[in-house]
Amino acid sequence: MRRIQDRDWLYNFLRPYICRSFKRSYRRIEFNGDYPKDGAVIFAPNHANALMDALAVLTLSGGPTVFVARADIFRKKTVRDILTFLKILPINRIRDGVESLRENDGITEKCIDCLRDKVPFCILPEGTHRTQHSLLPLRKGIARIAFGTYEVVKDEMPIYIVPVGLEYEDFYRFRSTLLVNTGKPILLQDFIREHEGLDEQQLMRQLLLLLEERMKETIVYIPSGKDYAAQWEIANMELSKDRPRGLHGRMKRLQEESGKVVDSRQMRWAMRLRKWRVRRGISLSSLVRRRSVWRVIGNSLLLLLTLPLFLLATVLIAPGLIAVTSLKRKMRDPAFRNSLRFVCYTLLNPTVMLLVCLGLLFVAPWWACLAAYVLCFFAPAGFYDWINLVSDTVSDIKLLSSPPKEEQ
Repeated sequence: MRRIQDRDWLYNFLRPYICRSFKRSYRRIEFNGDYPKDGAVIFAPNHANALMDALAVLTLSGGPTVFVARADIFRKKTVRDILTFLKILPINRIRDGVESLRENDGITEKCIDCLRDKVPFCILPEGTHRTQHSLLPLRKGIARIAFGTYEVVKDEMPIYIVPVGLEYEDFYRFRSTLLVNTGKPILLQDFIREHEGLDEQQLMRQLLLLLEERMKETIVYIPSGKDYAAQWEIANMELSKDRPRGLHGRMKRLQEESGKVVDSRQMRWAMRLRKWRVRRGISLSSLVRRRSVWRVIGNSLLLLLTLPLFLLATVLIAPGLIAVTSLKRKMRDPAFRNSLRFVCYTLLNPTVMLLVCLGLLFVAPWWACLAAYVLCFFAPAGFYDWINLVSDTVSDIKLLSSPPKEEQ
């Protein structure tokens, strides 16, 4: 019987294209840190941005990687076949019913078999996504798989749990920035020896506590609650005083600022500032940037000069853009929108454009059709960069015309 970790020529052919397309989904992506490759590796990323989180780990891994996803999306046979081809296994959650949890035993065995073959495995230990710079309580699934693998391999090879921090500058903006920050791995054999004498449940609890601590070190962690928005606002405002270099430097600075004790007066000021800018349509990044009339003028001229390229990009991504526009209205959770854009511009748009270009061969030279088809892969980046620059410029103009009262 074919196993999910077995080599697949079509998967190996498409994976580099998927990873390159993922990188083009961001204006800037930075990988920080590394992970051991001499044993079984379990990736444990935070879950903040739906499908994009898994794609970040696949790109980090650099090779075939097995994932798990919630079982309810496997109900339709066509979807199930596609997900299985992508090396994604179904896992049931408690909300799916207590009876359904029994099905997880077979899935756990497949995960263990995958790790025994040294194929990287990824599970999002929070169990569900949330667009916050924080963490939800970790589920026991990752601990069960890790200890189950240890029961099979013992000390034959090291078993690592690798925390991965995914820091998105903007959860909803396509072509934003992303830091993929690999943290200090947990060597399971060492962990078990250090906690000798504990029973299975105690070991699980201690492992999840240690993993949570390591994951917090890889992201900007702000406890969720009523003060979350204010603390995020204050931490970002501090960046305007001294902007660090690189995405990792930005994350470290935000970690430092968000960890400071803030009094109630500062909290109230931050919330008033946030309500003020949201009401006027001013982005947080406009407040963080050094404001300048010359920046606005320069960006406006750039937008004018690149307008023809924007119009060309719009035509080239038209099939995907139409699909995204119609489908995103049906999505209740906006965190899925970037995942939808990625799928449409990576798979749907090139397929439709290939048919269009083949049809145009009857009325246009072959080289023009080929150039149009090649450009359609890069057009989404140009389209969204132009749209984002418009948004940033409008936000800067609003801020310059009406600065916050505290700065007047």
